[in-house]
Formats: sequence, structure tokens, C-alpha cells
Amino acid sequence: MYKNMAKKYILLNNDVDTSFSTLEMTWYGMRDKRIKDHVGMLLPHSFFELVKGKSINYYSLAVESKLFIEKCTKAVLINQKMLFEDKTKTRQITKEMQEFAKNIFPKIETLSNAKIIATLKETKRLQAECVVYGTAVGFADVFGGVTNKLIAVVEKRKKLKHSIQVYTSVLGMPEERSFTEAAIEEIRTARKTTKQLAEEYFWLHQGYIGRGIIEEEIEKIRKTNAAKKEEYNKKELYEELCLDEEEKKLFQISQDVILIKALRADMRQCLCVIVNKIIDYYAKRWNIEAKYLETLSVEELCECIAGKEIPNSLENRWNHGIYIQENKEYKVITGDEAEKFLKNNVLEEKTENNNVIKGQVAQPGNVKGRVKLVFGPQHNNKVKEGDILVAPATSPQFLPAMERAAAFITDVGGITSHAAIVARELKKPCIVGTKSATRMFKDGDLVEVDATKGIIKRIK
Repeated sequence: MYKNMAKKYILLNNDVDTSFSTLEMTWYGMRDKRIKDHVGMLLPHSFFELVKGKSINYYSLAVESKLFIEKCTKAVLINQKMLFEDKTKTRQITKEMQEFAKNIFPKIETLSNAKIIATLKETKRLQAECVVYGTAVGFADVFGGVTNKLIAVVEKRKKLKHSIQVYTSVLGMPEERSFTEAAIEEIRTARKTTKQLAEEYFWLHQGYIGRGIIEEEIEKIRKTNAAKKEEYNKKELYEELCLDEEEKKLFQISQDVILIKALRADMRQCLCVIVNKIIDYYAKRWNIEAKYLETLSVEELCECIAGKEIPNSLENRWNHGIYIQENKEYKVITGDEAEKFLKNNVLEEKTENNNVIKGQVAQPGNVKGRVKLVFGPQHNNKVKEGDILVAPATSPQFLPAMERAAAFITDVGGITSHAAIVARELKKPCIVGTKSATRMFKDGDLVEVDATKGIIKRIK
């Protein structure tokens, strides 16, 4: 029945508190044919699994996915022209995304159906365009392909003044601020009213499902002091390492990778807020729950706005739906058929010990605490002082939660990842690249983080 699905698939990504409408825009861009020009192959065939509306699993062909990641790593490390273009284009497109969203956001409920359809199509185009220039860097360090090379450079040197993590984080971190970092500084120091700041930074901390930041959150940011960071002199660190030209390039690559990922993640929120506000608007007009409209792709939503009948299977999709890519559209299966599809096509992951997991040390330390799963900035508030933040990966939008957490654990990334860099700045234990921490642990689990050995152990 599914002749293109003979090979086994692996779970490549998991997102919670998201929607198919917003997340699909990202993966749509990753199927762009220009990706092949960048890394030498297209993204492997994939499919989505939607569970209870807010949890989306992304499966991709096992062998091909590993090869794709390897090619992305190689391209980032050796193709300087590509990386420069990715950085330049990302800067341009993210600014375009921000201006477009700021212009449209206040007008949504005044637009005609035709204008809203055009708006939805433009949001998807902008998101896809940005993803085209962020795919290689997004996958490059999943298996530590960049990280391990940076560590190797520092490890060659003897009798260093600082730990390895100081050199890799300070020299590998871009000086250019992300949109989130700039926004938070502006909120803390500006003399504008809370309402004005909420309108200007409506996208901040919104993740995939946000409808716009509220004034109470702006007030919280204003009252929170910036975390104190230990200062190091970059020039002195460079001089101490005596890097050759190739080694200097590695640190520049790290800076570019981090910057591109941060800019894209920040401005993606602008477009997600636009889509979500449109969904709310039509949910009210059509007397249907917004959560069911979130199971539509942008193309399907446009068709419904244009007058096509709303699919009658949206509740089934929301409960458990499989979206199988077929050219530019999706075949959707639900219920028992979806369960059977997964059983026949997904490669089962075996875990030897359900209470212990290992990863790579990004910042040493030992601490105990309660797990809080964070899949986007919309989960920041559930992280309290002393909790263990567990996430697929982090970005600047996670900073409020990271400042309160006692330690960070991520599924993917190396020591050039955002989580690793923030951990070193805040001197908090951090283990990255665990592959499955978000699937093994659940909210409230008491765990011990041994970030000397790279082990996380569930106590109870």
C-alpha cells in the first residue's frame, strides 16, 4: 500500500506544545531542492505523527538520515562560501520576517479572506526560505561533528590556564546578539510602557503555539536581573592557544553556526504567532475549536478560507494522525491504520537501562533535582529554582528557564550548542547529546546529574 516505505524509519525529532500548521512550515523548507546544492543530498523521506494535537514526532529513514547529518557536518566544515551565504541570507530573511510580521500582526482581523490567504502563503514562503539557509547548520553538530573538532584543538595544548570548556565556549560564541537577547535588554532598560513593549515584542517567548506575549510576562522580564557572566579576554585566550589559520576557522565556524540557529529560531516565532492568530480568528467564525484547525497544513487552511469544505476527520487527526508526504501534499491516516503503519515502518529503539542515560559533558558538576521537560519557550514558567531542565535542544528563548534551572540536559548537540554555552557561562552542570532524555524522563522525575562522568540517573 505504501510502496515508498519499505525501509525502516527512526524518530529524528519530537516537539511538544506545537501544532502541525506551524511546525510543518519548518520541515517544508527543509525539502527545498536547494538543500541538495548545499550538502549533496536532499532530506531523506519522512513522515509526521500527531498525538493529542500538541505532540509531533518526526520520523525519517534511518540510514539516509545518518548520512544526511554527516553530509551537513562536512559541508559546514569545508564549504566556507556556503556558510558565508547562509549567514548573510539568514540575516536578511529574518529581518524581512520580523518586518512582515510586525506589519501584519495588528491587522489580522481587518483583512479580507483573500488578504489572509496571501498572508498565510507569505508566512510559509518566508519560513521555508529561512530554513533553506539554516538546514546544514541545524544538523551539523547533532553527532558532535563540530564539537569534537574544537575539543581536539584545545586538547593539543598543555598547561592551559582554564578548562577546555572556557576556550570552546568563549571563542566559539558569536559576538552578534540574537533577536531575543536584544529584545530582553531593551525590555529591561527602555522607558517605554509595558503595553508598548508587548506590542513591539509580541513574538518573544512564544514558541510554536503562542498568540502574542502578554503584559504580565513583560513585567516579569523587567523585574529580572540579567545573569552575571564571567568575563574572559578573547585576545588573551587566542594568544594562549597559538591557533593556526585552520584552527581559527573552526572557531569562526562555531560562531556562525550558533548565530544562524539563534536568528532563525527567534524569528520563526513571529510567523507562528501570525498563523495562530489567523487560526483563532477563523475558529471563532466557523464555530470550531482552534485545536482542530491546527491539524491542517497552511495549504489546507487556505483552501478552507477560500470556500472548500472543512475536512470532517480533524478530531481523528488530532487524536492520532500520520501525515505522509506525497509531493507537496500529505496523505493522512488515523486510528487503527495509523497504529499499524507505525508498527510496520518504525525501527524500535532498545534501551538497556530505563533509569540511566549517558551523554557528553559540556559543563562539569553534580546535582540532584526534579525533571522539567521544556520543548519551547512556552514551557519556561514551569521551571522553578533547582529543577533539571531537559529539552531536545535549547535556544536563546529558553534563557529565563535556564537561569532558574540547576542543570541542563539535551537530546542533541555538542559543546558548540546553545545549552552548552549557556551552561558554561552560568557555571551549571550540563550534559548534551543524550539522544533520548526527553523520551526517557518525565516531568517530576527525581534525577541525579553527574556531569563529570556524563551520566543522568533516575532516583525515583
